[in-house]
Amino acid sequence: MQVLRAVAALTVVFGHAQHDALVSAGKAGIAFARNHMLPWGAGVDLFFVISGFIMVFASAKLFAQPDAARIFMRRRLFRIVPLYWLMATVYFILAQSFGGQASTKSFALPDILAAYLFWPTDAFRDGHARPFYTLGWTLNYEMFFYVLFSAFLFLARRKAILAISLSLGLLVLLAASLTTSQPLTFWGMPIVLEFALGMLIAEAYLSGIRLSHLPRLGLLTTAFLILLADPMGAASKPDNWITPNEWARLAYWGIPAALAMAAIILGRDPTGQMVRPSGQFWVRLGDASYALYLTHPFIIVPARKLWLMAGMEKHFGFWPLVFLTMLMAITLALITHRWVEQPVSRWLSRRKSSV
Repeated sequence: MQVLRAVAALTVVFGHAQHDALVSAGKAGIAFARNHMLPWGAGVDLFFVISGFIMVFASAKLFAQPDAARIFMRRRLFRIVPLYWLMATVYFILAQSFGGQASTKSFALPDILAAYLFWPTDAFRDGHARPFYTLGWTLNYEMFFYVLFSAFLFLARRKAILAISLSLGLLVLLAASLTTSQPLTFWGMPIVLEFALGMLIAEAYLSGIRLSHLPRLGLLTTAFLILLADPMGAASKPDNWITPNEWARLAYWGIPAALAMAAIILGRDPTGQMVRPSGQFWVRLGDASYALYLTHPFIIVPARKLWLMAGMEKHFGFWPLVFLTMLMAITLALITHRWVEQPVSRWLSRRKSSV
């Protein structure tokens, strides 16, 4: 699971890094061809499927228990809120001070508050529900899912999964059939059904369902064939394309993500096997995947500026910059996870215990 989280985060970082390189190469008059072997934005969809799985798996002992909703939401808030608030604040200050996307708009106070409260808002007035720290759009979905998940924790596990999945499905149908407000339209996008896919995989896993090698290979092959075929045409989209969170995304990115995850998760449990050093690195990176997702923009921009200031693009182009950016982003994420995310989480847990 941790390896999958690491892969999901790395695909997002790679997509963003080469997109930034493409824009920079265009301004510098240097040819740069993006790698479209896979639709790298699908890392977000894999994250959502993983989230659905983890919520069920990690809450296995909470279902139908007293005070389950409060315990669950406290854990989620401790996990998600501090680092996001910190990174969003740092980004806003830097953008206002040194320029950037946030500084090109004068945000109203409601837009700023909405970002910190995980409430969908069109902060850039461009028809897309994004907060000023644009990465937060995924967390707006995550927080909505957490609230919905907690509302059904009073039920037994299977009933809760069914109720949550049906609620997500009904919400999608409602949003599609009515003229609704932006929050409901945002939460009612078909992409939310990816959480349900993850929950179903978790239920299969906890129920003891395991697949042999051949079915797992079939699922994995199918997933990659769909992604490689690129039915959404991501490879031909302009560099300012914002992926719609509609049925096509669910079908062509979400379902392959779920198939790949099921193929990996529903294998036979490894017993008595030691994790190799290389595997330990991927586990640590998976632990730091949230930090990697939130902090990588703080690497992309300065790395690019230094690359251009040194004139490196004239000799080496931009692909070395992409891989250097990824290496630096991984390093920053591991540091942030070790020295910021974990200490804050422990401090909050201790305060909760002492109250």
